[in-house]
Amino acid sequence: MKWSPWFTIAMLLTTLWGPAPLHAEIDHHSWDQLLHKYVDDAGLVDYEGVQSQRDLLDAYLTSLADIDPTGLDSKEQLALWINAYNACVFKGVLDHPGMTSVQDVKGFFDKVRYPVARASLTLNEIEERGRALGDWRIHMAVVCASSSCPSLRHEAYAPARLEEQLTEQAKRFLADETRGLRVEGHTLWLSKIFKWYAKDFVPTGRPSAATLMPTLAPYAPPPAVQAAEQPGVTLQFFEYDWSLNNRGGPR
Repeated sequence: MKWSPWFTIAMLLTTLWGPAPLHAEIDHHSWDQLLHKYVDDAGLVDYEGVQSQRDLLDAYLTSLADIDPTGLDSKEQLALWINAYNACVFKGVLDHPGMTSVQDVKGFFDKVRYPVARASLTLNEIEERGRALGDWRIHMAVVCASSSCPSLRHEAYAPARLEEQLTEQAKRFLADETRGLRVEGHTLWLSKIFKWYAKDFVPTGRPSAATLMPTLAPYAPPPAVQAAEQPGVTLQFFEYDWSLNNRGGPR
């Protein structure tokens, strides 16, 4: 058998550096920079500041447009969908100057489309692809630019740290007695997220204090868990505040 010079070179490179990776790692660095700079510890966003670096946001979103999600493992996929959702929300807000709520924009979630992962997707469709991976904590990570949403994290989601990040997000939201979870007498108060996406938390049956707490208990404050698990506790949902999570007030 005659060996070609190119085959010999390829074998040498493989020996020196190992086989080529199956896929390139997604670079979330520019998105991480924006979050660090313009999101405060309470999860509020300086949208005016983000606008001043709009090129960075647009470049990040452009980088996500041709990603092939089938070449990613589950953690990489989930980080992709979460980051893409949150970044597209930023774009949606910046594209509508003067908005005070996402409800000001007709079709904000189900009509406006973004090129992500080789498809043209609405925010709802991006979220659905993340939800399909089966981790309900995605609801603590995707943030729809509204005051009653879970707090936006001021860093990008990274596959290597995803478990830690999602655990922190779930604990933080469920410890928030004004937006996440509160037990008041014999009433368990929860975010409407647990009503709107009930099937993600209670796959069978109806959401109630009894059916939800086994899922939430590992992440909720122990005193609240103990109170919520008492007999006769009923379930109610907080009103949802759709005002913009803007650190600087109305834009």
